[in-house]
Parts: sequence; C-alpha cells; structure tokens
Amino acid sequence: MKEPEGKFYTIGEISTLTEVPAHILRYWEKEFSFLRPLRDHRGHRLYTTRDVAKINQIKELVYQEGYRLRGVKRRLRQQYPKKQVQSIVGFLRQILKELKEMEKCSS
Repeated sequence: MKEPEGKFYTIGEISTLTEVPAHILRYWEKEFSFLRPLRDHRGHRLYTTRDVAKINQIKELVYQEGYRLRGVKRRLRQQYPKKQVQSIVGFLRQILKELKEMEKCSS
C-alpha cells in the first residue's frame, strides 16, 4: 500500500484497511511495544502507514502462518535484534553530535 507521508488513520479506518477488528488492534497495542499509535488532543488513536505495515506483519504471522503472540514476539525479535538496533542508534547519535559540532563551526 503506497500512501502519502504524513497521512493518519483512525482505528476504524485501520480496522477496515487491515481487516483486523478494532478490539484486536487495541489488544495488540498492549502486547507489542513497537505498536504505539499517536494520539490526538482528544486521545483518539492516529495510525501511520508504518503502523499499517506492522499490523499487517503481525496479522500475517498470526492468521496465515499460525503463530501465537509469543511466537510472533520471538520471530520479530529475531528479525530486529536489540544489539543491532542499539548499534544503529549509537551510530546515529554520533552523527548528530558531529553535525552539531559542524554547525557551531560554521556560525
């Protein structure tokens, strides 16, 4: 699904797009720490296209491949090892630090 960047979806729209009931989406939010939609000023959920991709990935593992939620968590952890993520974050922080230093030199 190719959607414009910056587009937000309500839980009803996401439920229709992904064919996952809203109550299941709310449950998955509790189970998967990486699935945290934004909230508007009234507290309503606002999902992004990235959230749609995450939901579709969970849906495929549960409904088509037969994983239970524990298995989905394990599978996704293997796909995105914590050390790999931490090293990427460290690398990006170093780049940000260097950019800030370069900005100081140019002003």
